[in-house]
Amino acid sequence: LSSRPFDTANPQLDLRLPDGSRLSAVMDVTSRPSLSVRRARLGKVFLSDLVGNGTISPDLGRFLSAVVMARKNVMIAGSTNAGKTTLLRALANEIPAHERLITVERALELGLDQFQELHPNVVAFEHRLPNSEGQGEISMAELVRRSLRMNPSRVIVGEVLGDEIVTMLNAMTQGNDGSLSTIHANSSMEVFNRISTYALQAEERLPIEASHMLIAGAIDFVVFIEKRNDYHFGGTLRRFVSSVREVTGVDGRVLSSEVFVASPDGGVVPHAPISCADELAHFGYDPMQGVWR
Repeated sequence: LSSRPFDTANPQLDLRLPDGSRLSAVMDVTSRPSLSVRRARLGKVFLSDLVGNGTISPDLGRFLSAVVMARKNVMIAGSTNAGKTTLLRALANEIPAHERLITVERALELGLDQFQELHPNVVAFEHRLPNSEGQGEISMAELVRRSLRMNPSRVIVGEVLGDEIVTMLNAMTQGNDGSLSTIHANSSMEVFNRISTYALQAEERLPIEASHMLIAGAIDFVVFIEKRNDYHFGGTLRRFVSSVREVTGVDGRVLSSEVFVASPDGGVVPHAPISCADELAHFGYDPMQGVWR
């Protein structure tokens, strides 16, 4: 959408290539320019595809579909290259076609606007870098604020890495239910501390207690996806959802319940009652049987 300089003054570069791959490059901080290209094997991806490759179980797929249809706010967490963006695309593809989506990203990569048959009404925002004089930057936080004025059905923030977290959480509590986002974390529980750390760094400088109250009012579920070199499966790299945590309230800290936990066979199994089970039942998920009604 705008030029991205790559020179001595701007030694870092992130962008999306025409085929949807993600390019990351650096120079001057290495002995020679270095780049990596990450190609998504699944472009148009659905939850059924993730069930087929073992990323999620059939029951978890039905649960996640119901969560999206019930307009719950979901934060997807995991390490680098764990498959957060792929899972986000799959969840977004459960959103009905009549809804207006606004995506906010540092560098365009979701590509929801490429599939008109799935999402005919998408506005994709991209963070704009400052020019050589340090002027003209449009931050992620500003873009999230702008998105609220454009009549969105849902706001999707591609990846939270900084001060946009406060604006995004505020957006989730202002009637934009069903929002989706991703964040780097090592566990589903760590997500809350990571968000609080970002909130402390934001312009608002939210204290821990205030950020926990904001989290509890904004986020409904945290889905943790991990990658593992699993020697029990021939030493192959596996990506799979290992935890789903439901936010249930706040009492000085965020209260949550792990409703799905990892099982010994490498999948996930129900672990605790879901407080919004009645809402999910309206969209076909039966937590007692794990089948469609």
